[in-house]
Amino acid sequence: GKKPVGFQKLGCFVELHIEQGPILEAEGKTIGVVDSGQGVLWYDGKISGFESHAGSTPMPLRRDALATLSEIVLAMEAIARKHGPKAVGTIGEAVIANPSRNVIPGEIAFTMDCRSADGAIMDALDRDLRAAIAEIATRRKVEVKIDLVWRKPPTHFDPKLIAAVENAAKTLGYSSRRITSGAGHDACNLNTVMPAAMVFVPCKDGISHNELEDATQPDCAAGTNVLMHTVLAIAGVAS
Repeated sequence: GKKPVGFQKLGCFVELHIEQGPILEAEGKTIGVVDSGQGVLWYDGKISGFESHAGSTPMPLRRDALATLSEIVLAMEAIARKHGPKAVGTIGEAVIANPSRNVIPGEIAFTMDCRSADGAIMDALDRDLRAAIAEIATRRKVEVKIDLVWRKPPTHFDPKLIAAVENAAKTLGYSSRRITSGAGHDACNLNTVMPAAMVFVPCKDGISHNELEDATQPDCAAGTNVLMHTVLAIAGVAS
């Protein structure tokens, strides 16, 4: 008899999405032909300094966790810029333990999110960050623990599918450009087990996961049209 649906072998996967970034809108392009997805490095960090009185502790004798974090934030920004344009870095969370107006912060937990579509750049980001953090911690006489909690390698989409998306956009007369996906998507995960590709359309101000998220009807229609023609071409139904 027929195999159950769950055992159906899939030939490929093509996904349509808003860009979630500002590039297409800024360049006036309708279609983003996604050729890669960024790899991700997620870190959990903890700074252990020493809580002491804000008034009675001289500046040279402080072990300030927040001042330490401030240096780490700027170091990470500089490192991401140095390895740019194919690198980004963000410290999105920081929590002072027992915060008080007149107490020097002694302990802070924070997170880091670093991304690149280039595996070698990811390795360089990790190496440079660890070196910078070690230098800051030593100089400030604080302890900084940094744990890599997730490493997702970069995604490189299937060349034939990328070409099919590009060809569909060209055939339909839409302006397009190659683009890297800054966010993770189903296609990035499925790419590990089957050929995959993505189609991006612009979104207002690059905003997503927010009430202000907005994409125009013509852009959404264009993306859907490119998706359909890509799939038809891959299936051999149309060129």
